[in-house]
Amino acid sequence: MDFLKNKLLTIVLVLCLAFTIFVGITANKKDNTGIIQGAITSTITPVQKYIYIAGQRINNMVYYISSITSLRKENLRLNLEIQNLNQKLIEYERYKRENEELMSLLNLKNTHQNTKFVSSNVIGKVGENWFDILVIDVGEDEGIKKGQYVIASQGLVGQVIEVNKNTSKVLTILDEKSNIPGKVSSTGEDGMVVGEGNSLKDKMCKIDYLPLETKAKPGDIVVTSNIINNEDILIPSDIQIGTITKIEEEKSNLMNAAYIKPSVDFSKLQKVMVVIK
Repeated sequence: MDFLKNKLLTIVLVLCLAFTIFVGITANKKDNTGIIQGAITSTITPVQKYIYIAGQRINNMVYYISSITSLRKENLRLNLEIQNLNQKLIEYERYKRENEELMSLLNLKNTHQNTKFVSSNVIGKVGENWFDILVIDVGEDEGIKKGQYVIASQGLVGQVIEVNKNTSKVLTILDEKSNIPGKVSSTGEDGMVVGEGNSLKDKMCKIDYLPLETKAKPGDIVVTSNIINNEDILIPSDIQIGTITKIEEEKSNLMNAAYIKPSVDFSKLQKVMVVIK
């Protein structure tokens, strides 16, 4: 690009120099008559005009080509800067979300000061629907045992079903094999919370065994119950499970079931706590 620019400028300069020398020579000759001088002038003037115009066009073209190169470099620099800013924004949002989760978990700990919790990170998801089973980064070394409950800042996550030295698997309330005591907060009616297998794509669960004359209604909150069948397992009562969306009669057992939208957003879950007795 620099070679082309220098070559074009050289041509313009050579033409201008030749024209200047020619005019100087013809002007200094004393034997030139007015007629000859006029003829030369009338001949040279149009040539001078076209040379000037050609020079301007060449200069404009060189400037245009040089501008395109500069614009491309500037565009590349701006694109790189945008990419860096986007990456920083992603990191900022992640740190902000993690900080909000940690603050909520801390508030939950303060609310249940007589309960021992072990904090952990979600490091994997297992199962056909991704949210059936979670893998967390704590295990036997941290006192984790099978059957212990796992909660997040928004509410109940599920129960530990497998424990290794430094990791554990958690069966979430979305899985149809889940079986966790719960109750409708507004009515105090007890039931059993299970995953709704046919609606996992909608991330739903339900509470079974509500009485036919239940007073529960859509919008009511379902929470954990202190009914337990294992003395070694502790679950704080009134931990949110979700919100009732609809109630249906189950004719097979003459009871009602309430479908629940979980309080926990399993697609964004990163921080959890295991309840230790």
